Amino acid sequence: MAKVLYGDCVADRDSAQVRISELAGAGCELRTVAASSPIEGDVALWIGAVGPIEATAVRRDREHVSLRFKEPLSSEILYHFGCG
Repeated sequence: MAKVLYGDCVADRDSAQVRISELAGAGCELRTVAASSPIEGDVALWIGAVGPIEATAVRRDREHVSLRFKEPLSSEILYHFGCG
């Protein structure tokens, strides 16, 4: 079973609680808790107290978003969350 983390994704004036999966150095997958959350374009991801992590979000459907980090995550962050 894949590891799932929880966090917040912030875009301009909107924010959404998200479930984070497939966390890797280059990006991750998000599932929004509220299907109507308008996450797309430039965003900042917070995983607990870690953040902001600058990224670009591409909405795949009502609930799923792919994130591409603007700078690769460090191996320390991946290790901290058990994904490295």
